[in-house]
Amino acid sequence: MRIIGASFLILCNAEFDILQDGGIVIDNGTIVEVGCFEDLRIRYGHSDFIFYKNHVILPAFINAHIHFEFSKNDMNFEYGNFGKWLDSVIANRGVVLDNNIESMREAIRIQKKSGVGSVCAISSYDLDLDVLLQSQLKVIYCHEVLGISEKKFEEQAIMLSTRLEKTLKLKNPLFFPALAIHSPYSVNPKIAQYTIELALKYNLLVSTHLLESQEEFDWFTQQSGYFKQFYKKYFEIENPKPQFDISDFVSLFNDVHGLFVHCLYADAAMKQKIMKHGYIISCPRSNLLLNGKMGDNFIIATDGKSSNIDVNLLEELRYALFVNLAMHSHRDIETNARRLLKAITCNPAKALRLNNGVLESGKSADIVVFKFKNPTANNFITNFILNTKQASRLLVNGNDVL
Repeated sequence: MRIIGASFLILCNAEFDILQDGGIVIDNGTIVEVGCFEDLRIRYGHSDFIFYKNHVILPAFINAHIHFEFSKNDMNFEYGNFGKWLDSVIANRGVVLDNNIESMREAIRIQKKSGVGSVCAISSYDLDLDVLLQSQLKVIYCHEVLGISEKKFEEQAIMLSTRLEKTLKLKNPLFFPALAIHSPYSVNPKIAQYTIELALKYNLLVSTHLLESQEEFDWFTQQSGYFKQFYKKYFEIENPKPQFDISDFVSLFNDVHGLFVHCLYADAAMKQKIMKHGYIISCPRSNLLLNGKMGDNFIIATDGKSSNIDVNLLEELRYALFVNLAMHSHRDIETNARRLLKAITCNPAKALRLNNGVLESGKSADIVVFKFKNPTANNFITNFILNTKQASRLLVNGNDVL
């Protein structure tokens, strides 16, 4: 049992309590109690303790959507238009995926430096499996499935189930297998249904990209635009048609826990339906680079370097703050900052079914410490987001990982 304290604790609970000179009692990787550091030190006098003056402690951050496999990208892809970007990914992904181990390790180091203790990793090829198992991060590992043609269903199903069976055997307190259906435009109904059935069988999360672009919206609502040529060019389909109605695709997730990423072109009614089946995750910089739209910010993530300049969640947070202020200048800046901080702590913890994201008794001791001098009383959280650069200490299940 030990006690860790700091000049300020940001609990990220429903009330958004901030404790001055607060402390956290940790035992066996779990938070036992949160309160005044001196009171805890007296009551738990037999425990080791450390106090970080001029520092702030928060729940370790959660990056709810990231593609580590594309971490090697360096000006290989084209931005500003989703269709041009997708064409460039298809043309150049081999270069980015080849010999990418060190790039993925660097992306993991960036997670830790930016205070991230948990990630939801979307893996197309399982190239990132070993590095994530060694990372000491808490990992939701989503095996992603793609496949337009039903003719290859049996091959796709065997491959997906084989991948999943391997990681189910590796499940541990830091590693949780999950699944991902890439998007309704990139899978056939049979493999999508099979993925849902696997998720039901093993009670797994299922992630999907949904209504990310104008091109996708036009395809499913008007059967026209970029994707009509996309299927002709890459799959030699002479008269392509959508294989899903978007509402029916979302209904596939009726009985599973879904993570719906982007949803930039979902209207209010569709968002309401989505939220009945899971959570919407937004990736602000990726959304703007590919589509010129911000998206919701209830949960924010970095996406991968395939559509972002970096995977630093602190930078994503700062960017989201500035863009939100530009778009909603009437909002109080501190209220907005608190909302964004919840978008990388307690909100994604609920979405990913993790027992963290809040500093309170019974939660996993996933904790981050940042140096933070002289916060002003009126703009504490705003100043934290604007000025914090790198974590001083990071605990996952009570263990130091930085």
